Amino acid sequence: MSKKKKPTSRKAKQGHPGRTGAAGNIVSIDEFRVRSSGDEVAAGFMKWVRANTSLPELGEPLPVLQGFLENYLVAAKTQVATELHPFATRVALGKYFFDHPEEDFGFVLQVVMGYLLYLDDSDLWSGSDQLFDEVQEELMEAADEQADADFDERVFEVPALSRTQTRDALLALPLAAHLQAFFAWFGYKRDVTSTGRLTRKDIQAAAAALGVSAQGANTIPVRGPDAEDAPFQATSAQQVPLLDLFWEALVRIGILEVGSRRATMNRPLDALAGAAHEEMLMHLVRDVALSLYLQFIATAAAGFDDDQESEDDLFADLLSSILLEAGFDEGVPVEHLVVAMATLDEVDTDEVVLAQLFLELMVAEGLLERDTHFRIPAAMKKLVAFALAEPSGVEISYEDPEDEDLAYLGAED
Repeated sequence: MSKKKKPTSRKAKQGHPGRTGAAGNIVSIDEFRVRSSGDEVAAGFMKWVRANTSLPELGEPLPVLQGFLENYLVAAKTQVATELHPFATRVALGKYFFDHPEEDFGFVLQVVMGYLLYLDDSDLWSGSDQLFDEVQEELMEAADEQADADFDERVFEVPALSRTQTRDALLALPLAAHLQAFFAWFGYKRDVTSTGRLTRKDIQAAAAALGVSAQGANTIPVRGPDAEDAPFQATSAQQVPLLDLFWEALVRIGILEVGSRRATMNRPLDALAGAAHEEMLMHLVRDVALSLYLQFIATAAAGFDDDQESEDDLFADLLSSILLEAGFDEGVPVEHLVVAMATLDEVDTDEVVLAQLFLELMVAEGLLERDTHFRIPAAMKKLVAFALAEPSGVEISYEDPEDEDLAYLGAED
């Protein structure tokens, strides 16, 4: 794994500016003692942590770091704490957890990873670039091993929903409204480009049906600071993310058939009425939702160079991990994701932006819920079970055994 850009500092926090400024000066008793003792490295680490991560909101980083470094110095037979070696790091972590079995493994790893990034960010790292890469890889492997162990112990629960509950949940999704609006706009056929996508003249109306402000353009203009609310300018329909994802989903499920010059739409809803129309719409919404989930996962993985070693593809699995974790009852704390973005592998900015974009799209379409946690909506859990939990080898419990059939819409009331 190669060192890349420095992680972006999280300089500003939400809330009253006076409180924010005061909060930046609040230190724990442990941190005060470190400052008083003259341990400048540890004191600098805490200042860096508070400025760049949310670790203090999740626990006390300093006692964890101190305990780890005590073990490390013994394991490495050194007095130098400004470089870490892979084997001694693993030994020090093992000893730490033997002595502190109550500690959260993920939090401890984030603290140690944060310390590694702090040393690099502050130009205190005294080892080689290769050594930095090796110890970083060691920490990531430890995180993967723990994640695998955690998944092995958990059960992915798919709740039983009646047909009425399923109908109400599916048809209330923004995805359902956008799908029907797109059908109404499209009609029976539309011109397409040589790549099988909508032409520029249709970008604005197609995007509007999906709730997106975009326009076709011959060239992409430079967006100034006042262009934030202006329509997105796209030279191709593929450049409008939600439009491209919807288009691909409709092609995959057979609603759109794309020829060399035109795309035609199969319109199963037009010939139906009443309960039959409602049921077909439910099936279509769920089919498109499943396709979108699969596309999110595949697009994240496709964003990486196939020639890279698998250890370098950590970010390719991030969306999959979030979706799978969000499907468990406890969900994924939003703050944990913020920490991951700030501390994982000094990730390329483009990759971070891509993941954040996809998460926002899933939330906007109702495929992912977000408050203090990310969670998969109950009506979507069987789709995530099919797309992620089952391929990952996670045990799945269907409260209604009939839900193992993807086409099943719930028991009649």
